[in-house]
Amino acid sequence: MKKALDPHSALRSLAARLAQPRWSSAGAVATGMLGAHRARARSFDAGLTVALTLDRPVSQAPEACLLLASTPEACDDALYLADDSLWLLRRFPERLTEVEFDLLLKQQLALAALLAGRDRAPPLVLPIAGRYA
Repeated sequence: MKKALDPHSALRSLAARLAQPRWSSAGAVATGMLGAHRARARSFDAGLTVALTLDRPVSQAPEACLLLASTPEACDDALYLADDSLWLLRRFPERLTEVEFDLLLKQQLALAALLAGRDRAPPLVLPIAGRYA
């Protein structure tokens, strides 16, 4: 049977996946490591929000914003800058099943990997017409 999760139980479910989770004094915010990403999660009455760090230099934030804007599956996601890092923020719906929550979290992790900066090779210089190398 699919168990329905409210925002607070979704936060507890996420905290169980975090390496060395730390809770705020009110118990509404959890932080820790989710795979290779620092994670922050907070439960609100309207749903859970999860933020993951991106492995991309802050100087490449405009490119990350354009890539995020061109991804239709991430239309409700956002990027923000904090602690000299780029963060990918996702707001989850108020009520989810465990399976839906797991799939949406995996989608967010995949999107964080897609938005990660890559070392690019310098562009190739093409020969000018009529000149051979």
